[in-house]
Amino acid sequence: MSIAKYIEAHYPQVLQFDIESINIDSKDIKDCWVKWAQLNIELKNGDVILVDNYHECDVDWKWADKVQAFDKHFNKVKLIEE
Repeated sequence: MSIAKYIEAHYPQVLQFDIESINIDSKDIKDCWVKWAQLNIELKNGDVILVDNYHECDVDWKWADKVQAFDKHFNKVKLIEE
C-alpha cells in the first residue's frame, strides 16, 4: 500500500472577456479560442482579432473542485483507506 505524501486541491480560475467593446457582429465569427490568456476570434472573412483585455474573476476558495492524493513518486493513491 502506498502512503499519501502530497495532496493537490484544484480550484477554477475564470478569465472573462468583454467582446462588446470590440464592436463586431457575432454572426461574423467563424471560431474562437483562448490561449495564454488571450482570446482569439477568427472571423468568416479570415481576419483574426486578438483580445488581451480580460478580467480575472475571484476564486471561491471555500471548496476545491477536485482533491487528489499522491505518493512520494507522484503516483495517484487513495487518501483514505476504506
